[in-house]
Amino acid sequence: MSGLLDARGCLTDQGLAALAQAPVGQAPPEVATHLAGCPRCQDRLLSVERTAGGGRAKAARQPYRNLLLFGVMLLLTIVILGITLAVLGRG
Repeated sequence: MSGLLDARGCLTDQGLAALAQAPVGQAPPEVATHLAGCPRCQDRLLSVERTAGGGRAKAARQPYRNLLLFGVMLLLTIVILGITLAVLGRG
């Protein structure tokens, strides 16, 4: 055993940490292979990521900020278009 898998073949805490710290696509092969077929370890990994992801509240507000910014830009574009049409209509 390499310390990443326990006697049953499931990920140890060290294995989960190695997976979480590895860059995307660069997980240790034995860990990635096991995780692909083990729903228990998949659930454990997701629960660790959920508890570690404390920035969720900020991310939840972002779509509304982006929607507001998009609406303001759209309104500004319509006003500029109206001014342009008014100026061109006089000539």
